[in-house]
Amino acid sequence: MSKSRENAGHSANAKSKILVIDDESDLRAAFKTVLGDEGFTVITAADGLEGVRQNKKHDPDVIILDLKMPNMGGMETLKKIRETDKKVRVIILTGYGEAGSIREAENLDVFEYASKPFRNATIIGSVKEALIGGR
Repeated sequence: MSKSRENAGHSANAKSKILVIDDESDLRAAFKTVLGDEGFTVITAADGLEGVRQNKKHDPDVIILDLKMPNMGGMETLKKIRETDKKVRVIILTGYGEAGSIREAENLDVFEYASKPFRNATIIGSVKEALIGGR
């Protein structure tokens, strides 16, 4: 376990790493700006395969994961990540009509779900909550 992940249970450490996995470049850029302005280190991935690689490389404290992506979707990505990383907190981005995927994700220890569109303050709050281990 990384030192940052050990500390994540105690406070919303500004040095915490957030991995954003989403195929929409505008959304990745927005997360990088919004979360970066809060002092977080933000790593991005354009698809699930890259997300799995970035998770192994950077050992993030929180992952923000889109469900609907080409090639490797969010559920498959989450399953791959959980094969090697059971502890990282995951916030899933959902769109309208994805209730079946949400039910499937419940077995994969998802911290929270955020519906698109969402407010910046909501995502920032969710990330901070995930870092301190609250619900």
